[in-house]
Amino acid sequence: MPGKTNSEQAKAAIQAMAAKLTDEALCLAWMATEGKPATQELAIVRGWIMDELNERLGDDLFDEWLMAVDENGDTLNPLAYFPRLMQKTA
Repeated sequence: MPGKTNSEQAKAAIQAMAAKLTDEALCLAWMATEGKPATQELAIVRGWIMDELNERLGDDLFDEWLMAVDENGDTLNPLAYFPRLMQKTA
C-alpha cells in the first residue's frame, strides 16, 4: 500500500479481518470484552469491533443497541439486533 502510513495499513488490515467474521463471531468477540479491566488496548479493540457493528447494523440499530442495557445495567448482546436488521431490509 504505497503512500499509506503504518497506522493506515494496520487499520485497513483490522477492518478486513473484522469484515470476514460472521455476525455471531463478531458479537461473541464483543461480548468477550465485556467486564474486562479497562486498558488502552481493550479500548482500541472494542473500537474496532464497534466500527464493524456500526457498519453492519446501520446507524439507527447501532445507536439503539448502544443505548440499550439489561436489568443489571449491562450492555446487551448485539446479536439480538441482527434479526431486526433483516426485518428492516425485507
